[in-house]
Amino acid sequence: QTDTFPMAASHKRLQRASLGALLLLAVGSWTLRAFTLPGTLFGRLKESRSKGLFDSPRRQLLGTAVATVLAPSGVKAETPALKVAGSSKAMPAIGYGTCCRPGARGEELVEGVKAYLSAGGRLIDTAQIYGNHEDIAEAIQQSGLDREQLWVTSKVRVQSCNSPEDVVKAVDSSLQQLDIGYLDLMLLHGGDGWGISPDRDEALWRGLIAAQKAGKVRSIGVSNHNREEVERLIAKTKVVPAVNQLEFHPWVPSETRDLVRWCQEKGIVVTAYGSLGGSRNKAQGEVISQVAKNYGKTNAQVLLRWALDQGVAVIPGTNS
Repeated sequence: QTDTFPMAASHKRLQRASLGALLLLAVGSWTLRAFTLPGTLFGRLKESRSKGLFDSPRRQLLGTAVATVLAPSGVKAETPALKVAGSSKAMPAIGYGTCCRPGARGEELVEGVKAYLSAGGRLIDTAQIYGNHEDIAEAIQQSGLDREQLWVTSKVRVQSCNSPEDVVKAVDSSLQQLDIGYLDLMLLHGGDGWGISPDRDEALWRGLIAAQKAGKVRSIGVSNHNREEVERLIAKTKVVPAVNQLEFHPWVPSETRDLVRWCQEKGIVVTAYGSLGGSRNKAQGEVISQVAKNYGKTNAQVLLRWALDQGVAVIPGTNS
């Protein structure tokens, strides 16, 4: 989760800001809409398939939540959202990631979350391993927003849990640190690749099921789980994860693209981290740069839109 892009400080600079271009922003009496790219963009992306960079786009947003603010012209704006099993609220498809960067803790994060919320953003993605729940709680409290206006996702520190009871206690800890009455979404942060055996993975999943039944969590899911792992959890518990969060960008292997398609066919929403290509690619690439130049957008905007138009939620972050 190394996505970074600048936060604009005034409406005169918002056109140059990736966050400003992606979120519904209200600055004073002005309203700016999430950017749109002409449909022909994806023809260009499709042409690059021979280079192995892109798969053909799939416009599979499962639903749209409309956030409307009236500009002086009376224009309405929409922000995409996805229907997630277990929740009566739609999950915003554009969130704020709080992982893996210098400003992901302390006062920098508090100010960053406040700026994101002030700009109209509503989904905050965190995890127990990030160690920033209390900073996020402070930002939420200072924002003055009602709990029902927000979507908060966290993830269980799976390395510290061995039983269903451990997971329930972990959920309680997150709720206390975040100072919220419930979590919109709680995920198991990893599976086999994180050293979690199949039996232990099942036990931890049963803990999330118990937390959901207790009303502590609205929706439950997994992160960094492959198809075999997800199928095993479903077979053992008969409970389908609502979300699978994984690294997703044009450079992922074909197996990951196949996993995304399979999840969507099963009704499992996919959230992408590392949307800009991860720490190795960092939004670089001849095709990306050319498309961005053609449409007057940044590489980050093109890559985030690429994921969104495939029905995949994104959670980029920023250091400013």
